Amino acid sequence: MSRRKRRATETLSLSFLDAISCGFGAIILLIVITKIYEPQLREEVTEDTEAQIAYLQQRIDDITTDADEVSRTLSTAESELERERRRLEQLRAELARIENAADDAQDQAQVAAELEGRLNRARQEMTEEMQRLLADFRPHRDQPVGGIPIDSEYIIFVIDTSPSMTHYTWDRMIQIMEEILDTYPTVKGMQVMNDMGTYLMTRYAGEWIQDTPALRQAVIRALRNWRPFSNSSPVEGLSIAARTFGPRTEGVSIYYLGDEMHGHNLDHAARQVQRANTGRDGQPMTRIHSIGFPVIYDYTGSVQATALRFSVLMRIICEQNNGTFVALHSGRGRR
Repeated sequence: MSRRKRRATETLSLSFLDAISCGFGAIILLIVITKIYEPQLREEVTEDTEAQIAYLQQRIDDITTDADEVSRTLSTAESELERERRRLEQLRAELARIENAADDAQDQAQVAAELEGRLNRARQEMTEEMQRLLADFRPHRDQPVGGIPIDSEYIIFVIDTSPSMTHYTWDRMIQIMEEILDTYPTVKGMQVMNDMGTYLMTRYAGEWIQDTPALRQAVIRALRNWRPFSNSSPVEGLSIAARTFGPRTEGVSIYYLGDEMHGHNLDHAARQVQRANTGRDGQPMTRIHSIGFPVIYDYTGSVQATALRFSVLMRIICEQNNGTFVALHSGRGRR
């Protein structure tokens, strides 16, 4: 009985070992088979991967090239757009300039027409005034000479030193200035400055020049080569002269010698001078006269707007400040 049991156990054990051995053998066989084909599979996988990498690298290069081309095209387009924008701004600026020039030309034409009308009326009024003065003329120290009162004890000359004066009218202006001085045999003091308020003799700036024959001659000599900057406007020089000498001295006459007027609205300019020359009592502190050398017509017969503006402005200023405006022919242009 025990022998059968032992034999059955031995038989079972042998079969189990055989099965186990067969299983291990199958596994080993699979491993061997796998190892045999592994290099071939690895090579195939590697080749396929390298081909895909090469393809992707080519795609990257193509995309990079396309991106560079697009970037260059975009940069060129932006540069062209910027040039067109600048050109457009220039065209807009030019259009604005042309429109402003057209407006200015229209305004100047209207101003010229108005000024010419005023000048014609002023000539008529001046003629009537001169006839009245000549009818009642009696030589006297306090009577006007040529319509200008000579009753002042201090005189100031404010002179336009712009190129139109210094190049064409300077000698005539000096001659007229000497004639004015001759009508004042003696004065207590005199002064000379230009239309910007620059003094002829700087050592006397803000002070009176003593009236002596030697100093009168020194003033005339200094004038011959005097060429300070000028803006062809009487406003600055007249205002400085009135503010500097008007409050502290009585009996002052200011003579403005010029030929044209640039800048400034005429009414505004006249008000500026009037304010500068008004004393605490509300009356003018100095007399303001003007000797003008305007060229109303040039050689072609065209009306000179700056000369018309000057004539109208100085007539207004002289009238507001108890003075007289006398216009002389400058020797230029059409008579």
